[in-house]
Amino acid sequence: MYGLASADPLLHQFFHPDLSFSNLRGLLIPALETLEMASAAVLFAIILGLLLGLMIGARLPGARLVYTALASFRAIPDLTLAILCVIVVGLGPAAGTLALALFYTAAVGKIFADLFASADRAPIESLQSTGANRLMVALYGLLPLRRQDLLTYGAYEFESAMRASIIVGAVGAGGIGTELVSQINSVEYSKVSTLILILILLVALVDGLGRLVRRQPKLLLIFLFCGVAAAWANRPQMFAARHAMETFATMWPPALPQEAFSKVPKLIGETLEMAFGGTLLAMILALPLGAAAARNISPVYISFPVRRLLEALRAIPEVVWGLVLLGIAIFGKTSTGIVALGIHSTGTLGKLYAESIENVPVEPVLAMTATGASRIAVTGFAHMPLAFAPIAVHSLFRLEWNMRAATVVGMIGAGGIGEALFNTQQLQFYNQTFAYVLITWALIMIVDRASGRLRSRWGIVQIDV
Repeated sequence: MYGLASADPLLHQFFHPDLSFSNLRGLLIPALETLEMASAAVLFAIILGLLLGLMIGARLPGARLVYTALASFRAIPDLTLAILCVIVVGLGPAAGTLALALFYTAAVGKIFADLFASADRAPIESLQSTGANRLMVALYGLLPLRRQDLLTYGAYEFESAMRASIIVGAVGAGGIGTELVSQINSVEYSKVSTLILILILLVALVDGLGRLVRRQPKLLLIFLFCGVAAAWANRPQMFAARHAMETFATMWPPALPQEAFSKVPKLIGETLEMAFGGTLLAMILALPLGAAAARNISPVYISFPVRRLLEALRAIPEVVWGLVLLGIAIFGKTSTGIVALGIHSTGTLGKLYAESIENVPVEPVLAMTATGASRIAVTGFAHMPLAFAPIAVHSLFRLEWNMRAATVVGMIGAGGIGEALFNTQQLQFYNQTFAYVLITWALIMIVDRASGRLRSRWGIVQIDV
């Protein structure tokens, strides 16, 4: 623990980024590696995810098995996949690209399948009545019906992959993440804040490109070319098949010594504490910020800067917040995880809460306004109650996400199952590592299933954000 006294100079460095030309030039290659990893991974994820989603949506043979596999694989944190990929292809961007491609193929495939399954059935039934087979129904029915939704979610996943590339980089998979860990270990916090600024700019760039592609789908051809070029640039230079097989063989059977097994309940408790605590903190902060960002209840001089603040908070991944907070050492380990998850989730939930408030039906609001009620009264008794259901659903989805993120933040020293998993991997106790992977997977699946059943009971189904 450094305490507040020793944190002051670090905070001073953090708020004075090194924007010198020599430093920015040195960070150009890590920034390009990050952009390349995200581009190549999302290209593979969208192509494979689209094919798998169409297979499930068209109810082709094996569709249910594929859907279950995608949902299960998606429960494995991306940082865990990165560790495994480093074993196979070594350190560097190739491992990061492979890990992101695997994770986002599962995520995109599942969400695309959900989109196809929820498509309007009337046009589908009309097409089936002409004698079209299932494949034709998928290509000429499901695909056109959901084209805009596919573009929207694909653009969002590109932004998510950009943030995730920082996470996988933290274990030596290249890009800004690897550079970030190096600078934090060197206590160069002026360079850390510079890297964070670069990340915010990259996420903003990807977000702008996504909006442009949604308006002009033909620009996808440019993305296709860039993705192929990025995949080729980050192709594996080695494939340690023998080493990988020997390493994976040592993972079986999964086992924990008695001392480690006795600590599992405490580790699970810490992970749940981070996930639930971070989500609760985000909900408390995001509710007023979301209301301030909602353009139908806040003037532009308030909503505009609040929206920019929320963008900055969610542009920085949870693991980056965790690394910075651990370096400053103001909080305890678990508290660091809670705060890191809470800060990032505030940016995401604040945006979603604002959109939920903006999307409420106009008629009840106008009716209350006509009674002469003040703006605060209209917000409290019209906007907020009407927006409660989507706000609750977004919060549940965020809890699911934070269960995965809690294990990732744990891996960088914030406690819980994630820290135990990472420590055993570093010590090459691979049968223990695999045991922790299985525990993490089961924990995430339980929370996902419980959240899904609760949403189904409410009669509300939405895609993840």
